[in-house]
Amino acid sequence: MLMFGATEIFLSDKAFMSIILSSVEVYKNESHGALLGFQTHGRIIVEYAIPFQSAKRKFAEVTPNWRRELKVIEVLPKLIHLQKLGYFHSHPQFGEKRGLAQLSETDKEYIGEGEIEIVVAINDAKKTSLWTETKNKLSGTLGKYNITIAGFYKRKKDSKIIQYRVLCPYAIGFDYAFEQ
Repeated sequence: MLMFGATEIFLSDKAFMSIILSSVEVYKNESHGALLGFQTHGRIIVEYAIPFQSAKRKFAEVTPNWRRELKVIEVLPKLIHLQKLGYFHSHPQFGEKRGLAQLSETDKEYIGEGEIEIVVAINDAKKTSLWTETKNKLSGTLGKYNITIAGFYKRKKDSKIIQYRVLCPYAIGFDYAFEQ
């Protein structure tokens, strides 16, 4: 149930899998990609997450190749009738420093007004936890990784960044669907 004025980010199963797999693939470096979908009253629906392969990756930063990224963004409307909603990237664990599902000061500068940014904290799992929605975040364990997903939006009217609740029924049912 939506509260008045509250907006949620809804991840499709396809978007969830792309975000997770791209974060795991380059673990120990940051992932980066575009989010495609549409907006309705009170909800931002992310249908697809498209990882960008040409980004330069380090453990604490990712530098997009904007020229190559623009090529992809220009082609998207011809392939699918969804809008670019924003981006996602990961914050991986580095040594004992755990990745956090929050925006760095640099991240805040790069969010476009009216766009969302999904941040994935990916860490070595010390214990297994079921997928849950807590404190506007989505978190759980997959294999040897503990993952937390948070979503942020930069308002057009005043550039204020707001954290939105992230929902993904696929992720919440994931543990039960694949129980042995």
